[in-house]
Amino acid sequence: MFNFLIVRVLESNSFTLPNTVIYGDVELRPASVDSDKELAALKESADDHRLQFDKYTYAARICTIVSSETVLEALSIAADRFSTILDLNASKFHISNVDVSEIGFAKNLASGELHPVKRWGFNPSTSFVMSHGNIQRMDDINYILGLDCELSQRYLRALHWARHGRHENNSQLKILFNWFTLEALLKEGESDNISSNICFLMGFPNNKKRLEISEPFLASISDHPRYDFWKKKLIEDVDKIRIFRNNSAHSGFRIVDFSKPVLALYSQIMIYGTSRSLGAVRFALLNNVKTLVEFKENIANIFENTARANDIHGNIIYSLDQVLLNGNDSYF
Repeated sequence: MFNFLIVRVLESNSFTLPNTVIYGDVELRPASVDSDKELAALKESADDHRLQFDKYTYAARICTIVSSETVLEALSIAADRFSTILDLNASKFHISNVDVSEIGFAKNLASGELHPVKRWGFNPSTSFVMSHGNIQRMDDINYILGLDCELSQRYLRALHWARHGRHENNSQLKILFNWFTLEALLKEGESDNISSNICFLMGFPNNKKRLEISEPFLASISDHPRYDFWKKKLIEDVDKIRIFRNNSAHSGFRIVDFSKPVLALYSQIMIYGTSRSLGAVRFALLNNVKTLVEFKENIANIFENTARANDIHGNIIYSLDQVLLNGNDSYF
């Protein structure tokens, strides 16, 4: 276990400070207190994120000391602490964007080593589109835009939330945005519980529509030693996510109110729940299904045409098992 000083630079249009202020275990300090080595680390972090550090010269720094095994874990813990302090300060500076930028560093207090915050893991990448001639072809986007039906409108609203959730770094917000995606797609009214439909489209049918799926296909998707475990657990956890969504929206629950293993599991479930549900609705739209009621009436046929056993086994079950393996056994 190491002690890390985590320092993040606030957004360039947030606020500056004349001197240091302390809020519990979090410190807000002016840019003028950066040492030469710290300044070099911040510039290296900015360069890695392709940001112009000059724009952040006067922005305040937010800091805390974290005990952790790794730098990434320390950054995650620090982000939780920073969230509350930033929320409180946002109520003071109404015209400012009170948030952290990508720029920062972690300092090992035992060795003095500085670790600039860099772009770890997956990052969005440029897509290259090849030319297919000068005349634009009619594609799926044109077709869906040309539809004027309930299901197409639901699909477009859902895509709005899905795009926000795709690159969201805050775990709680990512879960919420993905749940809003599913509500836009599948929820008929306030009393409608969509949990069973989400599990169905992820590959774990568990309501009466299951009887409409062919026996050979059911046998192929259930032919996995962990299938029955996840079939039971998913319906429980998706319903917990529904409660989590309601608590977050109505009671102001924050990321710090939940353990990291729980959030990691919820996030992974939502990633697969939204992607498979969006795929199923897209297939339905391309096959002339116009309403949510019609979609649900034909959900078994749609599922059988869009789901694949190797995807359920090799992606969904495998990934969820990995979350369990790396999580807190006392919860699971």
